Amino acid sequence: MAQKHIIIVDDEAAFRLLLRRTLEAAGYRVSEAKNALDVLNLGPCDLMLLDIRMPGIDGHKILTSLKEDKTCPAPILVVTGLSDPVHKTLALEEGADGFLTKPLNQEFLLAKVAELLARAPVH
Repeated sequence: MAQKHIIIVDDEAAFRLLLRRTLEAAGYRVSEAKNALDVLNLGPCDLMLLDIRMPGIDGHKILTSLKEDKTCPAPILVVTGLSDPVHKTLALEEGADGFLTKPLNQEFLLAKVAELLARAPVH
């Protein structure tokens, strides 16, 4: 079976590194993007982890754009420090497949990633 590809979209380099190490240790191939423009250059993925609060184009705009134009058929898991239920509701209405708040529990993150990858379309 091919190694699953996960894209992390977050403007915080330290958090991207933490996620990368966790996911690579679990056997996933990981790419990183610090903004919306970087996402477009990474090609297809099996799962995207997306922050909401980023400078420039925020995660809500990225999520809406990807889901509306079918650019990313893969599941999108929002991973953010915004714990207000309004953000969770909005993200799910915009097409997110899951929502986790920082700080993350590694075991729960990996379980959610595995769950979403199990139902991800094959490309």
